[in-house]
Amino acid sequence: MAKKRSVEEPSTSRNLEFSSSEDELYVFEKENWRNGVDEHESDNYDSSDSDILPKKKRVMRITDSDTDDELSQSENINGDNDDSSEWENVTERDDIFQQIKFTISPKVTGPQISPNIVEPIDIFKLYFTDELVDNIIKETNKYANSKISGKRLTKRSIWNNWKNVEKEEFWAFLSLIFNMGTMPLENKFEYWSTSNISRIPFYSDTFTRDRFNQIFWMLHLKEIPPGYPSLKTRIQRASNFLEYIDSKFSQHFIPEQCISVDEAVVQFKGKIGFITYNPIKPTKWGKRIYVLADSKSGYVYSILPYYGSITTENLPNPELPVTTRIPLYLYKKLLEKIPSAEGYHMFTDRYYTSLSLATELLKLKCHLTGTIKPNRKGLPEEIKKPKFTIKNRIALRKRNTLVLAWKGKKVVTMLSTWDTAKITQVNRKIRSGEEISIDKPDIATNYTKSMGGVDRADHYAVSYSFLRKSLKWWRKLFFWGLEICCVNSYIIYRQQRQQMNLKPVSHLKFRKILVEQLRGDFRTPAQPQRRASNLQTEDRLDGKFQVIRTGTKKDCVVCSDRKTPGGRRETRNYCDTCSKKPGIHIGDCWEKYHTQKKNISNFV
Repeated sequence: MAKKRSVEEPSTSRNLEFSSSEDELYVFEKENWRNGVDEHESDNYDSSDSDILPKKKRVMRITDSDTDDELSQSENINGDNDDSSEWENVTERDDIFQQIKFTISPKVTGPQISPNIVEPIDIFKLYFTDELVDNIIKETNKYANSKISGKRLTKRSIWNNWKNVEKEEFWAFLSLIFNMGTMPLENKFEYWSTSNISRIPFYSDTFTRDRFNQIFWMLHLKEIPPGYPSLKTRIQRASNFLEYIDSKFSQHFIPEQCISVDEAVVQFKGKIGFITYNPIKPTKWGKRIYVLADSKSGYVYSILPYYGSITTENLPNPELPVTTRIPLYLYKKLLEKIPSAEGYHMFTDRYYTSLSLATELLKLKCHLTGTIKPNRKGLPEEIKKPKFTIKNRIALRKRNTLVLAWKGKKVVTMLSTWDTAKITQVNRKIRSGEEISIDKPDIATNYTKSMGGVDRADHYAVSYSFLRKSLKWWRKLFFWGLEICCVNSYIIYRQQRQQMNLKPVSHLKFRKILVEQLRGDFRTPAQPQRRASNLQTEDRLDGKFQVIRTGTKKDCVVCSDRKTPGGRRETRNYCDTCSKKPGIHIGDCWEKYHTQKKNISNFV
């Protein structure tokens, strides 16, 4: 069960991480990134064509002080300055102010799909549509044919029998990807193990190992012209795909009143210009994706991938700091789909929360609650340097904006345009297991309850995720997007079943059903029976004239036995008439091979 984020303890994350940006963040944009590549395998085909390398080296370090310097230039909006005389101390009594009533009339919250769509595969195809699959298949086949035609293949290369991917085959390929997430093994070759103790028939019955690898290695989303195209062109290897599924996320669901903004970090350590690094997080290296999610269900409503400066420079409101522009951009995308929306309540962590964000959201009739850095521009001195009394809290208000410093296990500073400074008694367990009653501000309780929307999506996504090492950055984003499509499908399925007063199946069971439905009737073509022995038996005993040739050394098929120490026997003579061109000693071995009918297994 996903652990709710508390205002008193940091969030944890795993390989596919939805994490807080509260702490120090490093963003590296480098010309040649080589550290950490040893942890990722090559895709067996040229991976350099997927690397994004900026033209010059640049290192940008974002710290708490850097953010505050940026805010100081642009956060004095609509009279919200650092004049402490405008702040009123409301620690003892905070009057209830008028809250914006939540409405999205004439629409309603929840899934926006036909009630006839009930099967997992039908819900999944709302996001991973036939149109999207047709485009991926087209690009994959185009890429594979161009790469294979330019290679000199060996006699035993698996690319000699390449054939174009078909639609039914690609759906079955996705079913294997999802099933691998439910049963992680050391590497993908283990799924085709023939050992009695580890064989899993599902995979070999659906695909041969070579065919699965062909599709996996040649998977492509967008072909980029050769040469040195611009960064905007190169990121289309993943950006077009993510933009497409993002449009489907917002099309089929409307969030409830409480929404949260946080970010996903997709683990990656390869060569890429917009990799991010956070030394205090479990997933230190990765690609960042900003997410707006429904707080209650965890549904991912909108995403904003980070591609370096090309992302931040294109955000609206350039006069505002980036940490304000990101939540505003995501919320405005929601308003584009629901123009009549009023009264939404956004929750953010201290990386985003600021007076400028609260002011801008109120202009859009949206409330804000979040933890905030006490040294943010515009906050009163009583909050920046709180002096606690026996009440262990300080609350100040300026019009609709409340800031509160509360000393629990540690000092927490919060801002809200929704809550009051009201205190409620709650029970807390201490180390001895006893429960004690403490006074906790409602603003902290509501934040803990509603900030975990993105973390809830994280819990679903990492539970059965398909994570494979790769040097191609866009492949990581593709599989991340595939996971989110599945997670959103399950959330819609759950809500739809609850509306019908029916019990939904578990997340794992939902995936298993989806796997079976995606595979459908597709099975790997039956392999032809090996008839080499019969053919060889027929032509060696047909009584026809046998031709002797001399060539390179071969083991004698009659008397050579490599299993016995010293039992190997070689000869340069071979039978040119027999189909296998077996090496045979002239004399007894030759006669036995062409006349003896018993124990022919020794000869083939």
